[in-house]
Amino acid sequence: MNQQTPSVLGKLDAWMQEHPWHPRLLPYVLYVVLLALIGMATAYQPALYPVLYWLQCAVVAWLLWRYRKLTPELNCQFHWLAIPVGILVCVIWIGLGQWMMQTFPDRFKPSLDDKPHLFATMSPMMRWTSLSLRVLGMSLLVPMFEELFVRSLLLRSFHRFRGVVIGLVQWGQDLPLIGEWLMHTSIAKRADQHEHPFASMFNQTALGALSITGITLSTLIFTLGHGMRDWPAAVICGVFYCLLLRVTRHKGLGPVIWAHGITNALLWGYCVYYSDWQFL
Repeated sequence: MNQQTPSVLGKLDAWMQEHPWHPRLLPYVLYVVLLALIGMATAYQPALYPVLYWLQCAVVAWLLWRYRKLTPELNCQFHWLAIPVGILVCVIWIGLGQWMMQTFPDRFKPSLDDKPHLFATMSPMMRWTSLSLRVLGMSLLVPMFEELFVRSLLLRSFHRFRGVVIGLVQWGQDLPLIGEWLMHTSIAKRADQHEHPFASMFNQTALGALSITGITLSTLIFTLGHGMRDWPAAVICGVFYCLLLRVTRHKGLGPVIWAHGITNALLWGYCVYYSDWQFL
């Protein structure tokens, strides 16, 4: 009897189960890629934004739901500390963002020749439809996949400095130009004695366990995911969320997701109230 060829969905299911990075990384990467594509599409046709943004969120939400059993730390449990942390991070984010624009006006403050923001070009009905979808996405969905990626996957996978170095050396051997040279070095031979260092650190590190290396690298990657103007605020935000996770680790990612959602919802409210779209 001929075996049936696995379907695309079957192959995706198998791939997601192969490695703890896969179900925690794919939603984040997919969202970022789709965000860039939406930006290019709506630059020519702003009316496409609501439909494309809804599709983007729907695909990512489907991934989170389908593979929820592979990410047991992802939940919606609440802790009261999420409220003050979420509010404080929002205040810091806006304050430091304004400070960066005032301190470096040539780099961050828009000039009179710049094009108006996407939302400013829409009709009132289209704008409110888009903004309604945006607040749902940035306050409900984004905190889930971003915290799953940063405060679960990265924070745990980068827990030990030595393990990070070993993992980077192993990755470096697959790079062009330097890979062939690197694999013949003594450090590469020692690194090859360790199997899957990043996955091992993830599996051996409990959620909420903090280290200087983990906080530094996870916060660095979290920061690089934002615009340069927001880097100072993103660093403080990343540290605050790590500390909150440490205190509320018995509740999983839920409290940090709540804090992140509160921050984003307040940023949305600020932008809408002042018609200042720069933080969306």
